[in-house]
Amino acid sequence: MQARSSDDVVNPEGVELVHKPSPPVLKLALAGLGWGVLTCLLCFVILTLTKWLLPSQYWGAHTGLAKFKREMSLPLLVFWVIIYSPILETFLGQLLPLEILKRMRVNRQWSIFIGAIFWGIVHYLSGGLLHAIVALGSGAMFSFVYLRYRGQGVAAAYTTTAFSRACNNTAILIAISFGLDA
Repeated sequence: MQARSSDDVVNPEGVELVHKPSPPVLKLALAGLGWGVLTCLLCFVILTLTKWLLPSQYWGAHTGLAKFKREMSLPLLVFWVIIYSPILETFLGQLLPLEILKRMRVNRQWSIFIGAIFWGIVHYLSGGLLHAIVALGSGAMFSFVYLRYRGQGVAAAYTTTAFSRACNNTAILIAISFGLDA
């Protein structure tokens, strides 16, 4: 009889199952931070170029974080932007559509493209053309991040993407507090 470590998993029949180690949390958190900042920079570049190229009458409704900053108390805003939105938006914008596409055997590039288009349409409906164009970039980035970490499991992909969103939203919130009106 062999001695077993506490990491071994045994089913009721006594057959040893392979234990897959969990991904390192700190590594995923740092990855989320990096992807979030990169996504924020990409969105600011897209926003700047779009505002420069697209006449203001085509921008649509003003739905940026500056609007929420005017309408919410600071604790509610922080909760909404850094906790609630990343959890809900990652579930609706990445986990559901990308897992459905994965089960339909759609390849990675098409999944990122479809995820970005889906995210752009949702933001067009809620905020107009400018909002949709910026959301195309963030939707593509967050879809890429989700699929990048999907090989480590749904939980790793979801948490890394949600943390990336939280970091992105935090960076945007900080930029707005310094006067940038997105």
